[in-house]
Order: sequence, then structure tokens, then C-alpha cells
Amino acid sequence: MDTAFKKILIAFDGSDSSKSALQSAYGVAQKFDSDITALVVSEEDTNLEISKSYLEEYAQNNRLNIEIIERSGAVYDEVIKLELEDNYSLILIGTHGTSGWKPLWMGGNAFKVISSSTCPVISVPEKSSSPELNHILLPLLDSNTTRQKVPYCIKLAKAFGSTVHILGISKSDSSETRKHVHAYVKQTMNYLSTRGVKCTHEEKYGVNVAETCIGYGEEVNAGLMLIMTETESAGLFMGTYAQQLVNSSTIPVMSIHSRDTRLAGAAGY
Repeated sequence: MDTAFKKILIAFDGSDSSKSALQSAYGVAQKFDSDITALVVSEEDTNLEISKSYLEEYAQNNRLNIEIIERSGAVYDEVIKLELEDNYSLILIGTHGTSGWKPLWMGGNAFKVISSSTCPVISVPEKSSSPELNHILLPLLDSNTTRQKVPYCIKLAKAFGSTVHILGISKSDSSETRKHVHAYVKQTMNYLSTRGVKCTHEEKYGVNVAETCIGYGEEVNAGLMLIMTETESAGLFMGTYAQQLVNSSTIPVMSIHSRDTRLAGAAGY
């Protein structure tokens, strides 16, 4: 069994979105034989005992071993501290919650986790999660690092038997941009196909990147979208557009930092 995501850290506050994140963590753990740690941070509107009771019941019902860690302080600080202490390979957080950490995750604060972590972070909207992952959205931009997320995509697609939907996309409609993005799409299609991964492809130019990615993800019924953070500035996968993706997406988003070296990069294929 592949162990790319051997150690999973989930930030849990008992909100619907954190329960969706837990469901996603369960799905990944089943495929990668992962160890799950749930971090419960003492906050004014977080009931530790209720959260712990839910986690324990979920673990028992699904025959999981979930380690529960309690901390006090700012949630994003405690998540990053714990990641650095124990070298986690994947972090999951809930977004869009009507309770719990909603004020903390809105705006730029979510990116204190996404930008500070050294491992991928999956942000999970309320009621959007499933243990299954039949369809994955892989946006490709006019950026040298855009294909760096492909190895993670392949790991997930092979484990879940997913179809990968490649979306070549840019806010620019220039012939030079079209040329670069089309080449990335073609190379990635070949790269996935030779590794036995089912894929489709589409290209869209002169569009709002975040809105189009979300809409296309809904169209193909994607259970996950993969983006690079910080470095995909050419496609505005940072700043307000990245916030729009994480905060407005109706599907889970995996954010991967360019400094992540856990899997061999695919930027040069």
C-alpha cells in the first residue's frame, strides 16, 4: 500500500465543515493506511468534550485509531507547530462553517496554515466530502511550477481509481499563453496516460481563473481540486484569487507549496 500520506493531521472543532474534513481524512486513510491525529484547540465557542466525544464515536464506528491532541492558543499557530513537531504528510481543515472557526478561516487567515505548512493542505467545504474520490480536477496554468502538483495527483488517482480532469486555464488569451498552456496540457495527458491514469482535458482562456475552476469542478463532479500556492502567481492562485478558491469552492481544494519536496517534482517532464 502506498504511504505518501502516512500521517494525517486534521483540525477539528465539531462544526459541519470539520466533520466533512474528517470524512475526507477517513477516505485518504483507507487508501494509504494513514495514521490520523485530530487537533482540538480550546476556543471560546469550541466545546472540547463534545468534539472529543464525536471523534471517539466516529473512530469506533469506522474502526479507526484517531489520536486526539488538545491545545490552547490560535488555531493556525497550533496546527503549524504540531506539523513541524511530528512531520505530518497531509493537513485537513474545514472551511465555510457556520460555527466554530469560520471567522478565523475567512479572508487571509486560512493562508497562515496553507502558506506556512510544508505539506499539502486540503480545505474542505461543508457537506462536500465523501470517502470516495472518483473525479479529480487538475488546473494547469502558464507557470513553470504548475506541473509540480502532478505527482500528488497521480498518487491519489491511482489509489482511488479516479479520473483526472485536466483544465488548461489562464486569465490571458494571448497566443503565447495558449501555446505554453496547451503544451503543459499535452505533456501532462501523456504523463498520466503512460502511468495508467484515466484523464480528460479542456482549455479555457481569458476567464476568471478561480470562478472558472470552481464551475468546471462542479461540472465534472470533482471531489478534489489541486493547486499550487504562492508560486502560481501567473494565474493568480495567490492573494485574493487563492482566497476566493479556498473560501468559495464547493469542492475540497488541495493546496501544495512549491517548497514541498516529499514527492519528486514533475516540472521538468
